[in-house]
Amino acid sequence: MMKIAKEFSNFDVFAIVKELDTILTDGSISNIYEVKDLLILKISTNFGKKNLIIKKDSRINLTEFDYPIPDYPNQYIRSLRKLLKNRRILNVTQYKFDRIIIIELTNREDGSWKFIIELFNKGNFLLLDQNNSIIIAKRYRKFKDRSILPKKEYIFPKSNEKDFFTLNKEDFKAFFENSENEIVREISRKLKLSGLYSEEICFRANVNKKELGKNLNDDHFTKLYESFKKIRNEMMFGLVKAYIVFNEQEDEVAVLPFEIEIFRDYKRKEFSSFNEAVDEFYSKIDYESIKSPKDKKIKKMIKDQQKIIVNQQDYLEELKLKKKKYYELGDFLYKNFNKFEKLLSVILDARNKGYPWKEINDKLITARNEKLDDAEFFDRITPSTNQLLININNDKVNLDLRKSLGENINLIYSKGKKAEKKIKGTVSAIKKTNDKIIKLTLEKESLEMGIDFLVKKPKKKWYEKFRSFHSSEGFLIIGGRDAATNEIIFKKYLEPSDLVFHTNFPGSPLVVIKNPENKEITSITIKETAEFVASFSRAWKENWGVVDTFYVNPDQISRSPPTGEYLQKGSFIITGKKNFIKNVKTELTIGLLLVELNVGESNQNKGYFPTIICGPETAIKKQANNTITIVPSKSNGLTKGKLAKELKSHFIRDIDKDLKKWLELLSLDELLLYLPNGFSMIKP
Repeated sequence: MMKIAKEFSNFDVFAIVKELDTILTDGSISNIYEVKDLLILKISTNFGKKNLIIKKDSRINLTEFDYPIPDYPNQYIRSLRKLLKNRRILNVTQYKFDRIIIIELTNREDGSWKFIIELFNKGNFLLLDQNNSIIIAKRYRKFKDRSILPKKEYIFPKSNEKDFFTLNKEDFKAFFENSENEIVREISRKLKLSGLYSEEICFRANVNKKELGKNLNDDHFTKLYESFKKIRNEMMFGLVKAYIVFNEQEDEVAVLPFEIEIFRDYKRKEFSSFNEAVDEFYSKIDYESIKSPKDKKIKKMIKDQQKIIVNQQDYLEELKLKKKKYYELGDFLYKNFNKFEKLLSVILDARNKGYPWKEINDKLITARNEKLDDAEFFDRITPSTNQLLININNDKVNLDLRKSLGENINLIYSKGKKAEKKIKGTVSAIKKTNDKIIKLTLEKESLEMGIDFLVKKPKKKWYEKFRSFHSSEGFLIIGGRDAATNEIIFKKYLEPSDLVFHTNFPGSPLVVIKNPENKEITSITIKETAEFVASFSRAWKENWGVVDTFYVNPDQISRSPPTGEYLQKGSFIITGKKNFIKNVKTELTIGLLLVELNVGESNQNKGYFPTIICGPETAIKKQANNTITIVPSKSNGLTKGKLAKELKSHFIRDIDKDLKKWLELLSLDELLLYLPNGFSMIKP
């Protein structure tokens, strides 16, 4: 089997662009990320939220795989976000059958902007304004015939003299008939085709690909042209028959948008779209390039923390010795108070009588050497600092000659107390370092057991774009995330047999118990829904432990304000009797579910994708094995970001060892979607 270049050909670009244009047109760019050399555009489309992935020098496709998103965007991505976010896509096209994709975008002024993707010469991404001037590019470069520079007009690379789509037999023959090169190479060079498609043209024409162009006759050229035309027509008018080709070792070697006869007898895996095939093929290649040496980094972090804890423990022992030493010295001085008081008195009296310090010092040394009782602890006098140095059991202690003995003893005790205080702080610091080591070790173990491939996220259900949960009795409850989703629920999903919940103050979601089968809604589901709406209301941010809620029938809620009044987006008029539920607690339980994944035919082990559910404790504990309950707390609470990290750490720590690796797929962004606004703490 020939070696296949793992990059898009002109044919691949043509096939993928047809699919992208259908899906992305009228979509809106919601965010942009960069992972290694991959650019990821999150796009809200008529077909749902899509992730468009572009590798700068090889391909473009929609992906359903879960790519790791960096925590902090670089300057280029920050600039792109400012320029591209919320712009609507007008169309997606291929430029003159070249490896160039144009995504046309709305502009706030006249004309449209263009996002250009060049899949050659190491690739490039460029944004052009309505005058085709370059606003920003990933790489600025100068070529012989054009330049990629800021504020300069963008010039497309030179294309074929003859249009690929209208090339006739005479023009085709003229390209090659006097060539002194192999025909397969000439077709590739002159028509700008990949080696695979040049070989396919020769293969179908039954012409030796190594034959020189000048040696071919009219019959050869007729067969080659007919072969070329047939492939062109299949690409332009045929149905997509996307598939991945495998070699004899079961390795994936090529992904193709339609039938290639060279591979007719090879093992293949077929797909319903070229996007789907490309996504699966390149996800494995991408994984090899994006997986970072996290294990090495974590090992270094653990080693650093272990060094810190050794130093902390050494310091703790030093403090314990200091505490013991100063308390024992203080006790000794008090026990021998008269002796030391007399020694101080002798020194000060001699000094008052005019004796020089040296003479006093020498006489006391003589007295000590003669073992006179009052001088046995004397070491020396330091005149410059007015200090008396004494020796107690080989511990040297300075006494201030300007202070009384009692004051000196208190100073020594205070040093012991200071050491004792530092001991408490050091013990606390050691605990924190130990906790860090435990967390890092768990993370390291998770990596060692880690997932060695990208996985596809399970497809989200329609109600997961809202806040939602299932009650303990199986009712679906949905709530708005903001004014826009409140209005969507009201307009699209509110039915006569449902119940509508709200609080008696602004700043709470519109929450609905869905009841399509018109069943009896019991007090259990009503109580759980009341807790849900209370917890996602302004009450959480204000740190209220309880709040009053109410529910009404759908025919009691309206978007029509009284005459002359204006109703804000996401606000409603409620008429008739409200059914109040008093003193509803603000409390939420976060549950972890592991959804089984299809991890491929070659992998016999089960795979799991971590998903989060959130709602009242009575409902969530029935549906998830791993749960954590949170409550609002301004004094001891964490921000949403810090709480998300804490929750993920808890789940990783508490889950079975064999399942830990799958929790690395749990993104903090996903967790944040389920948390209320304001400060929260984990319920003890």
